[in-house]
Amino acid sequence: MKLPTYEYACTGCGHQFEVVHSATETPTISCESCGGTTRKVFFPARVIFKGSGWHITDYGRYGEKSSNGKSSDTHTESKSEEKAAAS
Repeated sequence: MKLPTYEYACTGCGHQFEVVHSATETPTISCESCGGTTRKVFFPARVIFKGSGWHITDYGRYGEKSSNGKSSDTHTESKSEEKAAAS
């Protein structure tokens, strides 16, 4: 099992370093260079946009009614409509 890598920074000298340990473990880690106290460094989450990246343009019109009154969503046809089209 691969363990995650965490980055720590010294509160005294500012030295940053990485430590590998399990997510459930809360080790007491001292600075590698000066022996001072450390804090865990957090990074912002990555944002991945798919399509044009905006909810209103990608999903907002899904199932919207067209000018003829029928739903433009072809995935939600009822069973009776499917049977009528088959016969």
